[in-house]
Amino acid sequence: MIVCCIPMLAIAGLLFLTGVAGSGIIFSALLCTAMMAAMMFAMPGGHGGHGPK
Repeated sequence: MIVCCIPMLAIAGLLFLTGVAGSGIIFSALLCTAMMAAMMFAMPGGHGGHGPK
């Protein structure tokens, strides 16, 4: 699931480096990634394993 955030972080970094977007977009992208990680670890059995434990 975290791999799905990599394109978003890359695009946010590219927009920041080219000057199109400000530092707020980096903060938003990192916050979104942190929320995705928190949800992944909060779900039962969502720690990379396959099937019920």
